[in-house]
Amino acid sequence: MRLVRKTSSYAYLEIGSFRGGSLTAFLMDPACKMVLSIDDRGRVQPDERGISYDYSGITTQSMLDELNRFGIGTEKLTTFDGSIHALTGNYTASFDLALIDGEHTDEACFRDFLWTLPLMKSDAVIMFHDSDLIYKSLKLIMVYLDKTKIAYTFFKRADSVMSALLFGNYCNVDHVKYFGTEEDPSVFFARADAHIIKCQFRNRARLRFAPAKLLKFQIPLTIDIERSKIVKF
Repeated sequence: MRLVRKTSSYAYLEIGSFRGGSLTAFLMDPACKMVLSIDDRGRVQPDERGISYDYSGITTQSMLDELNRFGIGTEKLTTFDGSIHALTGNYTASFDLALIDGEHTDEACFRDFLWTLPLMKSDAVIMFHDSDLIYKSLKLIMVYLDKTKIAYTFFKRADSVMSALLFGNYCNVDHVKYFGTEEDPSVFFARADAHIIKCQFRNRARLRFAPAKLLKFQIPLTIDIERSKIVKF
């Protein structure tokens, strides 16, 4: 946010707003002139961790009510219920900053990025939340950008689930100054892979086996990345 505020004004796009908490800083920032919230609400969403999350009770109206309850103005907020690929309206090259935090599957994240990119200005930042869950999608996105010869910089913040792709002049800024300490991408991708394996093992075991049989799967596990093997605490 501090990075794009270097300009006189900016516009913000968000995919996956849930109750609206991540919108508040932009709704309150006078430099932010437009906020677009896209959320495929009212359904059970799959997840790379091997479980599904029920968001059917969260509606656009309940999000707006929550924002209004805390006195957050929504005059510059536009909402769209559905997937970004079905978005209507002419938003081409409109946004400076985007956050992708929708369905946490690699397919959905890759789709969200493909439809987000044309909506961004040439100098732009696209951020990703829960990067360790959609790390394969991030790899595919970078393959796509390399293939299409779109210049970019990938930044993964250390001790955080946030990552970002920077385009245009933002590729040349002091990333640590604005984003904090960087995590080595190779370390991040190896750690994310281990995390997904552990989550899928636990969740699929819970679904497949009877409760009595599940007891033996409750021993906490961690991944020794350097030696590439599972060890017990």
